[in-house]
Amino acid sequence: MPVHLETGVLRDRFRGTLLGIAVGEALGAPADFLTPDQIVERYGLITEMLGGGCHDLQPGQTTDATDMMLCLAESLADIGGFDAEDVMDRYLAWFDGVPLDMSLAARTALLSYRSGTPWDLASRRAHEILGGPTAGNGSLMRCAPVALRYLDDTEMRHAVSQRESTLTHFDRLAGSSCVAFNDLLVAAFHDELAAHLPVIAEAMLDEDRRVSATLQEAVAAEPEEIQSSAFVLDTLRAAIWAVLRTDSFEDALILSVNLGNDADTVAAVTGALAGAVHGEAGIPPRWLAPLFVRERVVAVADRLAELAVT
Repeated sequence: MPVHLETGVLRDRFRGTLLGIAVGEALGAPADFLTPDQIVERYGLITEMLGGGCHDLQPGQTTDATDMMLCLAESLADIGGFDAEDVMDRYLAWFDGVPLDMSLAARTALLSYRSGTPWDLASRRAHEILGGPTAGNGSLMRCAPVALRYLDDTEMRHAVSQRESTLTHFDRLAGSSCVAFNDLLVAAFHDELAAHLPVIAEAMLDEDRRVSATLQEAVAAEPEEIQSSAFVLDTLRAAIWAVLRTDSFEDALILSVNLGNDADTVAAVTGALAGAVHGEAGIPPRWLAPLFVRERVVAVADRLAELAVT
């Protein structure tokens, strides 16, 4: 899909995508690990940046989804492309700063890398240590910068999406979900999300039939079929569902946040997709104003936009 986007539109959509991750994560913080009923009992309907939650965040503060997304985005911008070892080194530097939150798969992979395991074997070692599937949403939540950098190069976008995921998540299902999601972001930049979703689902049949089915299911899913969990397919389905059944960034985020459970990560992924659809201009200013990392996110989004048009 060729770019053919005006520079101003491209910048707005790039900013919206990355800011959407941060806004979603910050907005979802108080709902993390609560059921929908518990959210209603404690807050009513969450529509504002409240802070709090299990990590006692301040309003507008973010954690691992935004932090790891920024590591990846700044590596892509600094180097001009994907350098797996550089990205892994940035993740490790962030990890050594004692982050407030991170997935078990990512933590185990980075501990393995720190202890001397080569970067391209760290997630395999983590998989062996954990003794089970690692198809969580920890790579999906951060993968959007790959779509921005390789907007007009489908082959590279697919390869890097899968490879970047394997830095921390050995299970190929996590990477295949990132491949599909980054294709959805590109479609959204061109205002063709709904139209191209069936095409992307069809194209994913050879990559992973489970991902293809998830894309198709999200379109017609009923609310009771949506699960807000750390399983990558649940997160992918919930994000698509929330964006397609609403007409604004605000409504999509409110819908996803109030699903509860893994609320901050699901809302971060929803925010990326809603931001790609509605752009920075569609994000409520009251949500952007308290965002801790706003300037840093905008700066790297603009740098990636410049790379996309050169």
